[in-house]
Amino acid sequence: MYNPVSTYRFQFNSTFTLSKLDRLLPYLEALGIKTIYGSPIYVSTPQSSHGYDAVDPTRINPEIGTEAELRAISERLRAAGMGWFQDIVPNHMAYHPTNEWLMDMLEKGGMSRYARFFETSLSSSFFRGRIEAPFLPGPLDQSIADGALTLAYVDDRLVLQVQGNTLPLNPGGYAKVIRAGAGEPNTALQQLLDLIDQLKHNDEPEAYAVAWDEFRQQLVALMKNEATATYIQSAIDQINESSELMTDLATSQYYQFRTEPETRREMNYRRFFTVNGLICLNMRDQAVFDAYHALTKRLVDEGLFQGLRVDHVDGLYDPTQYLDRLRERMGPDTYLIVEKILQADEDMPHHWPIEGASGYEFLAMVNNLLTDTRSEPAFRAFYRQLVGNETSVHDQVRDRKAFFLAQYMGGELDNLYHYFRSLNLADEAALAQLREGQLKQTIGEVLVRCPVYRYYGNQLPLPTDEANALRAILAETLEKRPELTDAAALLDDVLLTRPQTADADYNGRARRFYQRLMQFSSPLMAKGVEDTLLYTYNAFVGHNEVGDAPERHGMRPDAFHQLMQHRQQHWPLAMNTTTTHDTKRGEDVRARLNVLTDLSDEWLTEVQQWLAILAETNSSADAYAGVPDANDAYFMLQNMIGGYPMPGQHDDDFRNRFGLYMGKALQEAKRHTTGWTVEETYHEGIRRFIDRMFDQQSEFWQRFEPFHRRVADLGVLNSLVQTTLKCTCPGVPDVYQGAENWDLSLVDPDNRRPIDFDRRLRFLDALGEPSSADWADLWANRFDSRIKLALLRTLLHLRREHETLFAEGAYLPLPVAGTYSDHVLAFSRQLDTDWCVVVVPLHVAQLVRQQQQPDARLLDWQDTRITLPADAPSSWTSRLTGESVSELSLQTLFRALPISVLTS
Repeated sequence: MYNPVSTYRFQFNSTFTLSKLDRLLPYLEALGIKTIYGSPIYVSTPQSSHGYDAVDPTRINPEIGTEAELRAISERLRAAGMGWFQDIVPNHMAYHPTNEWLMDMLEKGGMSRYARFFETSLSSSFFRGRIEAPFLPGPLDQSIADGALTLAYVDDRLVLQVQGNTLPLNPGGYAKVIRAGAGEPNTALQQLLDLIDQLKHNDEPEAYAVAWDEFRQQLVALMKNEATATYIQSAIDQINESSELMTDLATSQYYQFRTEPETRREMNYRRFFTVNGLICLNMRDQAVFDAYHALTKRLVDEGLFQGLRVDHVDGLYDPTQYLDRLRERMGPDTYLIVEKILQADEDMPHHWPIEGASGYEFLAMVNNLLTDTRSEPAFRAFYRQLVGNETSVHDQVRDRKAFFLAQYMGGELDNLYHYFRSLNLADEAALAQLREGQLKQTIGEVLVRCPVYRYYGNQLPLPTDEANALRAILAETLEKRPELTDAAALLDDVLLTRPQTADADYNGRARRFYQRLMQFSSPLMAKGVEDTLLYTYNAFVGHNEVGDAPERHGMRPDAFHQLMQHRQQHWPLAMNTTTTHDTKRGEDVRARLNVLTDLSDEWLTEVQQWLAILAETNSSADAYAGVPDANDAYFMLQNMIGGYPMPGQHDDDFRNRFGLYMGKALQEAKRHTTGWTVEETYHEGIRRFIDRMFDQQSEFWQRFEPFHRRVADLGVLNSLVQTTLKCTCPGVPDVYQGAENWDLSLVDPDNRRPIDFDRRLRFLDALGEPSSADWADLWANRFDSRIKLALLRTLLHLRREHETLFAEGAYLPLPVAGTYSDHVLAFSRQLDTDWCVVVVPLHVAQLVRQQQQPDARLLDWQDTRITLPADAPSSWTSRLTGESVSELSLQTLFRALPISVLTS
């Protein structure tokens, strides 16, 4: 099995290419990285900034580079003892004209060799009708009348064009065009009509494709003839000028035109979340699996890829089946990771043949460790008083999911209901007793009350734990919605009771419904919570993060130790992630926000003053009076304190970035929107509020600036602790591009900005092997981020030198005694005679205030010390300074830096 040891994530696109990566390889090696972690690199939509909108998984994206370049990089990596870990996206592709698989299906319908490649009615009875083409700006008749939908001959084929989207005509559409020209078709065109007619008798996709290619070749040849080209153009003009002809042509295709608002109520293809432009693959079909993974398999076999990350595994119909196939196809030595968001008490299925998840659960563990649990009552009480909402977070999760299901995923819910009915899972007599809409509402309740993203049972009866979880969901539905009692009892019977004694046929049908139900539970959780609640419930935004949860507010060190021991036992090579392309805030924003929980009394007093000052500057006669509301104002101030650049550092265009961020935040919250559009009056009020926030001559700024400086300073140590834990706890440390320096980014696209690698190269080149004096200098200049880079480099090289220790070594909590024992986390990693001891401070802001010592490096730790096991070595070496250490008091261990990593 390949051990990545450490990974560095790059976001590839036309502005950051393989050739640019090639020039950074010496930097990455010097930093201590072993494995490149690449974002999707297969052909995507033109100028894609992220690669998650693939159109051809069989080729390297030429905007990024070539296979030859990738191969050359692989050779250099191999020579340096490094490897490549590749992100793949088996759930979906782009609904785009350059997606040849999809265009072939739209052109040929059920006779396409790709007819079953996508999740549509051609591949599953779950969907009904012709696939939607959701690109119209308005109703079909109005779009035609306005000239928004037009016919054209482009790139040697006839197409319908609307709002930048190009869709192919089916053979019948070609016949309609040929017959619409001025006069009678000539002999050659009549022969084309005969070929179209003959296609009706061809029922074999490969032969059909050959015949259709012959037709198109003949048409292309004929279009070189001026008379034929003129005739076809006259037909195109005739149709474009006739609403009747255009309507007939548009409605006779293998797709049906829709508007975006219509797709919120009806949807007949599976999409990624609610993104109409991303259509999902029918990955459970073996032919689809083979075609999609062909290039990946070859690059694994040839040694270019040593590991794979599977994006959005929860979107797949049967994740267990997929991962079993993937492991078999890619071999036992390939490092496999899934992108999986786990809830607080959830674990991944242990039977999955993978190394673990992509690390959001680790992010949440560290984030909670750095949050003072004792501050929760104050934060919750302040927030309740501020916004006047007594609804529990649990109920708000349910409400946001229900809102999103009703407003944006009505079509998916309707499909689930009709699928249930089509499978004949319940007696008609039982169904007849239900009031109208009761069953559909109950299916919706199961989705909105599911406490995790999804469950994975692929056989009925369900495993005991999963059956109990489903039973609890139905019980909660009964409690909260007693009017749905009969429908909930019916679902209980269908999914839990009858499968205990039913035959294989019935259980197979019930299983298919259950798996579809779970498949849509995941996007609802993502959209209802990640992309809605995390912007509307703002008691403390530090936990409004992917993998974390707003109802969580810290954990004790002993709980953290237990989680790490479980991680080492079950998922020792899972990823330790602290920032990704999908996190809501950069890792150092969260580390800084955690300081507020250490100073909750000061923070809540201060923010009340800020809110009052900013409100006073907004005249009650102003058209924007009351904007923002208290919830959004508090949200903005938390993000301002968390994200504003380090004192004395370049502001990085933060004001403009913050304004763009708030535009996205308002859209995601959906509290002041119409559809997907933020109400302009409210948005303008937000812009004006931002202007007042950033007025550096204002009373607000005079209070904000010194408080920000203090919190930012205290947040530095939290960031260094987070970096240390990432590199020394069980799991594989992952560095998101640029985060070796301070990462004060906000949600995408802010966290996907170009990285100044020249600056990082200069910093790294200037670093020697730090001594105590060097750490003192780095600490004195800590706002410039060199200290984080130096610490990360030290720890990454430690990982490379002790690969087996950190992959296989035990995680042993170490007792801490003395005055400040509650402010210390200590543990060792041990394998045979190889030892590493890690000691980090917690909630230092409280000690700084208590001792009235503004410099955390100079704190007096008094009698606080750690105790080692009896069989531990007696002499140690500090990995930070190279000095010998035998005294394990914190006053000694924290002399150079308030972090200690020892080896023996």
